[in-house]
Amino acid sequence: MITNYEALNLGRYMEIDKILRTPAEEIDKQVQIVAVLSGKTTDEVLLLPLADYTAMAVQTAFLGRMCDPAEVDGRPIEVNGLRLVPVSDFAKINTAQYVDFQTFAKEFPSTIPQLLSCFLVPEGKAYNEGYDIATVHEAVRTLTLPVALGLVAFFFDKFKQLIRSSVTSLEKKARKDPAKKAKIREIRKQAEVLLRSTGAGLPT
Repeated sequence: MITNYEALNLGRYMEIDKILRTPAEEIDKQVQIVAVLSGKTTDEVLLLPLADYTAMAVQTAFLGRMCDPAEVDGRPIEVNGLRLVPVSDFAKINTAQYVDFQTFAKEFPSTIPQLLSCFLVPEGKAYNEGYDIATVHEAVRTLTLPVALGLVAFFFDKFKQLIRSSVTSLEKKARKDPAKKAKIREIRKQAEVLLRSTGAGLPT
């Protein structure tokens, strides 16, 4: 029975998140969550003696607390036999990574494995070239939840830094060429929309 976030992987967390978003009765949700955390089927949980079920249900209380993200420093991550290298310099990402990231960010958190896979690339490979990205998705699902959330925070922070530095650079150019000011204002508006999706904004 999983009783803390450090033992809960991303895949199981997503199963629980999906359960919590359904319109089912609370007791039905609890049964399903106990099943996920214990590795049993819902039918097996329903056949448990009530005392055993109650004890297991109590152990799910940790889900009511926030999960603190782990510290991530950009070093490679070993998981499922893969050595995944986090992208630390977003100025070097290609268009495909940027487009995929934007697509998956819109459906966060249900797309966390796909979003993280945009910036976790097998060592020695270029994004989505020479490897099966579905394999990376599955590997990411086995990361503990604190590590997964730490990576999400790490990548969103890098993304925000890239957008802010790009806008600052464009505004400096606009000061030298007044004719470009209208265009820069439009770009800034677009950047604001992107940053709001990450929970941040541009400095005023």
